[in-house]
Amino acid sequence: MQYKTKLVYLIALILTFNLIGEENVFAQKLRVLSFNIWDPNDVPFWEKHANGFPVDKVVNYLTEDKADILLLQEVSLENPPHKQALVEIKTKLGKDGYIYTAFYKPDYSTGRGSIGYVPGTKNSGYPLAIFSKYPILETYARQADQGKIMSKGVLAVKLNINNKDLYVFNTHLGIGVPGTNEEVNKVALPFVNQLADDELIIFGGDWNSPPAADFPDSSLKIGNYTYSTATTQFLLNDGFKDAWSELAKTKDIGNGVTCPGQNDYIKRVDQIYYRGKGLKTVNAFVKNNLWEYINLKDHIGVVVDFEL
Repeated sequence: MQYKTKLVYLIALILTFNLIGEENVFAQKLRVLSFNIWDPNDVPFWEKHANGFPVDKVVNYLTEDKADILLLQEVSLENPPHKQALVEIKTKLGKDGYIYTAFYKPDYSTGRGSIGYVPGTKNSGYPLAIFSKYPILETYARQADQGKIMSKGVLAVKLNINNKDLYVFNTHLGIGVPGTNEEVNKVALPFVNQLADDELIIFGGDWNSPPAADFPDSSLKIGNYTYSTATTQFLLNDGFKDAWSELAKTKDIGNGVTCPGQNDYIKRVDQIYYRGKGLKTVNAFVKNNLWEYINLKDHIGVVVDFEL
């Protein structure tokens, strides 16, 4: 009898550990950072204010929070004295585990840019890049559809984490409507749905538009541009959730401001959205201002922690 009791206890213990193991497998954590690195090709600016584009500062900024995926905008190629900035960034990030990369160089005139970095290539537009610690299975990009050419396009990668396909999208929209509305409605969103449909999706970037979750059904003229929340409302209407807004309902995470020098309406232009059963947000924070030392009040990195 004693032997049977011990056997039952042992079996129960093994089953418990198995269940814990399965739960850990399905509760995979994933940290995503989105950051506009501020155009290394603006040579006069960087020579004047920082003695050249600060690659080391940028790389440290990108790696210090140990994000799994980096969504970068304005990854222009050159920096003083006219080196290929992407090569330097890619080499240094590779030493920190970001060995999988995707890159898209847009073409303003045709809407058919190039996927993948070609050494020595000339600048064109504001390229997009994704760096990942997870293997990138496929890379995709789209810049034009339905007669509309996006200013920078959308870059996407397919990952597989714990036997779950995850599609990660990165974009940088133009400024002001109706341009940004059409960029999302005619190009970006159809691309997302055609490629990923019901799969797990994370969609981040520099939207240059106010978040519809904070300012529903509104628009505002600021300077030469009219900004509208219709741009991001398309995403909410299509089942996407604004990660920051969702977390702010239950956690004290602040206001998510990434462009403090702007009008309140467009202070949170760096946004991360998500969609798909089994994907949820667990935390988020805005990083410090990397550019404070040169008094540049512009894009700040935003980090979102997901759980699969």
